[in-house]
Amino acid sequence: MTKTFALPLILAASLGLAACAEADTTAEDTGAAADEAAADVEATTDEAMTDMEAGIDEMGDAAGEAAAEVDAAADDAAAEVDAEM
Repeated sequence: MTKTFALPLILAASLGLAACAEADTTAEDTGAAADEAAADVEATTDEAMTDMEAGIDEMGDAAGEAAAEVDAAADDAAAEVDAEM
């Protein structure tokens, strides 16, 4: 009769241990997925910052070139005014 009670108890205990092991594995998998997602976000952010900095540099270069052209045009206009006088 004790075997009748012992067998279901052993089965229940083994199922409980299997469930705990599954929960640990799931927690590890979830942690790994979170770490991977964080790394992806960091890489995307770094890439966006690099792209933005390159864009700002290009805008600065273009503004410098435009300013040089304005200076040259102003010098040319001043020279024409001086020549006419």
